[in-house]
Amino acid sequence: MRLLGLLLIMVGLGFYTLARIQLESSKQACLLTGGVYSRIRHPGYLFSFVAFAGLLLYLNEPRGILLLLLMGLFPFRLARREEQDLEALYGDQYRRYKQQTWF
Repeated sequence: MRLLGLLLIMVGLGFYTLARIQLESSKQACLLTGGVYSRIRHPGYLFSFVAFAGLLLYLNEPRGILLLLLMGLFPFRLARREEQDLEALYGDQYRRYKQQTWF
């Protein structure tokens, strides 16, 4: 379990960092649809969740699952709000992007 937890931490933090770099390097005022964002609309939220799940496995802390689930609700709500804003801003372009990506 510890090895799986460590793997999830590394994958989660690695992809989270990659997504942040891509977001920060995109200084254009346009919809970011390349790199990690070409497959996942909210990689920061998703991969921080994966890293935290890995930490719980690594620490062998099953009681943390409730915290993990509660933690997952907050980014999900933020993502929905962001999607409403992006849809209002980019319209059909964002709706097409949404159909081609996951979370």
